[in-house]
Amino acid sequence: MKLINSRYKLSNSQIRNFVFLVLLSLLTSHLTDYDYFSDDETYNFPWVSTITSILIGTVIGFIADFNFKYYKVNIFTKTISPKTIANYFVTTLGYITICYIPFYFVAIFLADESFIFYYLLVGLLITLLLSSIAIAILYGEKLYKIHKKNINNGKLAVTRNGKTTMIDYSKIAYFYSTDKIVSIITTDQKSITSDFTLQNLEKKLASTLFFRANRQVIIHARAVDKITPDTNGKLSITLQPNLLSNENSEIIISRYKKKEFIEWFDNQI
Repeated sequence: MKLINSRYKLSNSQIRNFVFLVLLSLLTSHLTDYDYFSDDETYNFPWVSTITSILIGTVIGFIADFNFKYYKVNIFTKTISPKTIANYFVTTLGYITICYIPFYFVAIFLADESFIFYYLLVGLLITLLLSSIAIAILYGEKLYKIHKKNINNGKLAVTRNGKTTMIDYSKIAYFYSTDKIVSIITTDQKSITSDFTLQNLEKKLASTLFFRANRQVIIHARAVDKITPDTNGKLSITLQPNLLSNENSEIIISRYKKKEFIEWFDNQI
């Protein structure tokens, strides 16, 4: 009996989402018809439109959740930025639009009503607006937790000569490649050689945390000690801790990557 009960027990987040959906459906059903705001004796509770809104909201919830899981696995675990979040919103709202339009035509067909473009447009815009608000409320916290996990809880498995060591991302300052050997420079001034290539590391590391500065270095913001303008629009970056040879004590950001680096660095501080 305990197994059955636990299987069908709703989590607090599911209960919260359902209550939020019902309240949002009530708001939607009233927004679509001004008469529902009447406070006289002719007021009738909009059961049909409310139930319809709940059904539409359920479909929208499935779409948003399915798309979020896809982005979480393929994108958000690697990078969370305004661009990736905007892409998630745009694609989700696009899927909602694709589902809403045929649903609208089926609804007016069953209700034996004529097509009016104005009602289609207004209904779609209200749906997209409320969907955007709901997505921001329901998934904002999840995005924050993923971002926090990427920053604080990530570990990198480093293999060298058959031996594997786990290193916290929080202890990594930068990666440096010389003579095709990649070294990991830690914040406690240790240099650890690995079997990685910088290309492999780029695929493993979250781009919100690490930046490929040039062909030899991938850095974390904590490793940046000083930024100095260089010739031809380049930037000179002094790293800390500095365990490199004297000629490599400073790395160069090309003018082509300068804007990308500044945007990345500004998001770290």
